[in-house]
Amino acid sequence: MREQIATLVKLQAIDSDIQEIEKRLGKVDGKMAILDLELEDFESAINEKMSIREEYQKKYRSLESDANMNLPKITKSKEKLTSVKTNKEYQALLKEIEDLKNVNSRIEDQMLEILEQSDAAETQLSEEKRVFEAARVRLAGEKADIEKTTEKDRLKLAELQTDFQTVLETVNPEILKAFRSVRSRIGNPAIAKVENAVCAGCHMNIPPQMYNELQRFESLMHCPQCQRIIYSDKL
Repeated sequence: MREQIATLVKLQAIDSDIQEIEKRLGKVDGKMAILDLELEDFESAINEKMSIREEYQKKYRSLESDANMNLPKITKSKEKLTSVKTNKEYQALLKEIEDLKNVNSRIEDQMLEILEQSDAAETQLSEEKRVFEAARVRLAGEKADIEKTTEKDRLKLAELQTDFQTVLETVNPEILKAFRSVRSRIGNPAIAKVENAVCAGCHMNIPPQMYNELQRFESLMHCPQCQRIIYSDKL
């Protein structure tokens, strides 16, 4: 019985390692998705800054077009000055020219303001691209590390599953049935060590007589409190 209990302890240790690796592997997709989302956030920030810059450029071109459209009008009005016959017409043309120049002056002021805003947006965009590139390199490294660890875990899992099956074949069918029954009801650990008459599974004391019998490894015994299979620390 001592040998069988020792085998159960080994089986449980392997099983715990398998579950731990499976838990880690189960989180891989989530970790990768988080990294992808982080990169998407940086890309969104860049796209936002690009949209702002393009909007400024669009406004600048529109104002520039308006200003250019006024230039021929000013030239034409100046040409008319030489052919007007009355002072009233002359003054009207001068006012028209002045008004057009004032309009263009205001447009040029707006263009200068937008140009400054566009330059600031360009600077911000360059900084976002720098941050994005640094983040891309960092996140690629993190993903590579995850993939490397995942590959190691998969190889280790395959090794442990083989070991588990090998050890499993050495367990007495009846004892294995009892072990699986406890594990299905309680989960891991299904077998717990008892030290100083205290069950490591539930941390409760077991009766003195049971503790004494446990030292002899004559039969499979269960904790009266948690129902786990128990074994002496003298194993």
